[in-house]
Amino acid sequence: MSPLAGTLAGLLAFASAVAAHAAAGSHQRHVVGRRLVLATGGDESMQGTTARLPQPPQWLLGRLASAGVEADACRVWAGWLGAFVAVTGGCALLAGPGLAAVMAMVVVVAPVGGLAAAAGRAERRLEEALPGVLEAVARALRSGASLVQAIDEAATTTSGPLGAELRRVTTSVHDGVDLVTAIDAWGRDHDLAGVRLAVSALALGAETGGAHARAVDGVAATIRSRLAVSREVRALSSQARLSGVVITLAPLGFAVLATATDERTAAFLLRTPLGLICLSAGLTLDGLAALWMHRLARID
Repeated sequence: MSPLAGTLAGLLAFASAVAAHAAAGSHQRHVVGRRLVLATGGDESMQGTTARLPQPPQWLLGRLASAGVEADACRVWAGWLGAFVAVTGGCALLAGPGLAAVMAMVVVVAPVGGLAAAAGRAERRLEEALPGVLEAVARALRSGASLVQAIDEAATTTSGPLGAELRRVTTSVHDGVDLVTAIDAWGRDHDLAGVRLAVSALALGAETGGAHARAVDGVAATIRSRLAVSREVRALSSQARLSGVVITLAPLGFAVLATATDERTAAFLLRTPLGLICLSAGLTLDGLAALWMHRLARID
């Protein structure tokens, strides 16, 4: 195998990672584009293409939601399948079925590992938005609004999942559900200390019939203090997390560089059974080490 072929193989792997990252961050562009298409009656060929693909599995929907990825799940699934076909097909043409099988494993496992490492990010974002929402509720209570009206006003000014969830709470109340029951149902969906504190303060105000703006403000200040401590701990542990990233990426970069510059190394790793076994074992151990270091540096 020539050095050019090894370089192309490495570039294909890098391109798949970049494509996955771009798909995860393009939610707003997709939403705006879809609205423009529907409003103008334009070309819906992309929608037809994704509709012909297999539907994303339920576990992927759950992991995307837990990681806080707001991109459309069908588009993420289509991009993942496209990257799988492109990388494995390109590697099969360049270096044969052995490398194609190894890269297929990488394309399948790497995004799953990334989603597992980002699990819980959506819950953290929701908890970080809680103090502002509670302060908005307290301001509305001081202006004379009822608790339901205060929650509704705070929900209309809050973007993201938290605003939508609070709007569902007020919608349930308007449909005849008791306010305490609606608030408790919302709290059961999130196993977060901040949410439990917010539910307790709001439910107490609903049960006693008073507008306890001071209590709601106190809970907001408590949650904000807890989040400040968590951010400080995360900042202090950033060096350990960065070291884990460097240790994980260094063997991969060295392998790509050695394969691209030394034809004998490329021939051994990509053309011989022993080389493919070594490559597969190295990638597996590197992935396990990345998960282990992420576990050690994780802040609960």
